[in-house]
Amino acid sequence: MALVNKLDSNSIDMRGPIGEFEGGIDAQSFHDALAEHGGADVTLMLDSPGGVVSDGLSIYNALMQYSGKVTVHIDTMAASIASVIACAADHVIINSNAQFMIHKAWTVAMGNSTDFRGLIEQLDSLDGMIADVYVERTGADKDDLMQMMEKETYLSAKDAVKIGFADEVREIKKERNSEKTKAFAMAPCVIAARAKAINLKM
Repeated sequence: MALVNKLDSNSIDMRGPIGEFEGGIDAQSFHDALAEHGGADVTLMLDSPGGVVSDGLSIYNALMQYSGKVTVHIDTMAASIASVIACAADHVIINSNAQFMIHKAWTVAMGNSTDFRGLIEQLDSLDGMIADVYVERTGADKDDLMQMMEKETYLSAKDAVKIGFADEVREIKKERNSEKTKAFAMAPCVIAARAKAINLKM
């Protein structure tokens, strides 16, 4: 499933495209999942390439108006409208091997010249609104952010924190068995002590 609500741990796993795609997360499903937490602090595990702007903005609005503390933990990617969703969090954690991507809104369309002129105005308006969200989150200059969106910018975890999109990098590394490490480190002493004890008993 693309959306898994874990009430026992106050978390929501959100993995996949945003919107009514197969395996996607639509706004209504997310609203319903969030409401089940009843205002308790919640952690959103986010891993998404983006998707439909309207669904993403609705999810962003829901998180912004949520009464509990919202933590977003970016697993491998928060791209496009998913990056906007991440900006609604009180605290953003990003894994050290994850990416944060921002770009200008795009669409597929058909119609006459009047239709396309209107579409350009709509896309420009969306870009401005999204840039405002980024400004509120990062405090960065809007023109600089718009230039990054124009280029379709992929940020490393460290750069995402540096700019202000994220607050903390979670290092991904193999967990070591500390007890096993200690045992090996102490092995010569332990062997000697045990050997001495055995000799005394004999």
